Amino acid sequence: MMQNEKVKVYFPDGHLEKPIWDALITAGYRLGKTERGYLIDVDHPKLVFKQVRPQIMPFYIEMGKGDGGITGEDILQNWMLKSNLKNVEILEELPLRPTKLVVAISEEIYPDVYTIEDFKEKVGDREVFIASEFPEIARKYAEKHGLNAIVFDPIGKTEAALLPPMPEADLIIEITEFGTTLKENMCRIIDLVMDKVHSVFIVNKESLKDEEKKQVMENLVTDLKEVIESRNLVSFYFNVPNEDDLRRIIDYLTENGFDPTISPLAKGGAAVHIIVDRSRVKFLKPIIRGMGAKRIATSPVITFGD
Repeated sequence: MMQNEKVKVYFPDGHLEKPIWDALITAGYRLGKTERGYLIDVDHPKLVFKQVRPQIMPFYIEMGKGDGGITGEDILQNWMLKSNLKNVEILEELPLRPTKLVVAISEEIYPDVYTIEDFKEKVGDREVFIASEFPEIARKYAEKHGLNAIVFDPIGKTEAALLPPMPEADLIIEITEFGTTLKENMCRIIDLVMDKVHSVFIVNKESLKDEEKKQVMENLVTDLKEVIESRNLVSFYFNVPNEDDLRRIIDYLTENGFDPTISPLAKGGAAVHIIVDRSRVKFLKPIIRGMGAKRIATSPVITFGD
């Protein structure tokens, strides 16, 4: 990397903006929106953040206009189908909660349709309209299922294209997390296109050849991942008053991948501390309790967004 040259990273807007912003703040970055709102100030001498829609990032990075960015696997796949990107690759998958890419219809327009096979039987060979922000994925899906389809991008609010009266689309292919917005708009999911759609940090391959740029982006991604993963971790504390129980508990913890911190108690025995995934706590508590642990407690490792 040339002296004074910075690494340009595209910062996502939309639903990814807040979790990425919060993660970076928690990781120690100071961020601020500029007056125009597109450039994001960051207290890092080698980073420049510019905020754009995740849908355009693969194109910008393919053209060498930026070094990296945070987008979705679905967006990247749609671009790969459209343009066969040669200069873009995934550096890391981010541990944010994945979404799903689904096929949905209007319950009012198609009350008896529950599967894509039901839909095909209902429409036969007639022309159908598919609305999707992922038109290349939608075209591939239509071809796979033998649908005589016209695919269009509704430019946001995809589910609105299904709403009666006189909807613009027969089907939509849309991203969803829990399906709440679809249900609120009387849309029924009838098929799954992608089960787990992850957020990814994508990079320009030429930028990766520059070791300094590569290091800056790898450190940025590591900072993001460490904070995001910490949301699911808790500190797990307990006392072991009986010295005879302590060795047994330590052996159990180390055999199961933990590296406990042991502090002596004033009246004998020890206080034990480990870091554990929140989902394991309910299973670990009865085992540790049965081995002689007392005064078991947990606390968050990190408060996300502070």
